Amino acid sequence: MTLTDQQLADIEELAGLFLTPDEIAILLDLDFDSFIQSLQNKKSPAYKHYFRGKTTSKKTIRQKVIKMAHHGSPQAEEMANDYLASQNLFEKRNHVRP
Repeated sequence: MTLTDQQLADIEELAGLFLTPDEIAILLDLDFDSFIQSLQNKKSPAYKHYFRGKTTSKKTIRQKVIKMAHHGSPQAEEMANDYLASQNLFEKRNHVRP
């Protein structure tokens, strides 16, 4: 699937709003099957922009949670601990840690 720079930017923005691939396809008038196929290829520009948009928003949210945890929010501290546990589990499963 060939996408324009504008479509890729739109995919990144919409993924950052946590819209699903089918919602993005509808909004951008993309062929659903082709778009889904391109998202399954980690080397495709569509995948990279989709994942970047989603991950950028996730980063922003986590930064706010960590800041709140530093200020003593019990809920944010619990979420931060969950993030850490998830990261440690990923590292263990993928042999990232020594």
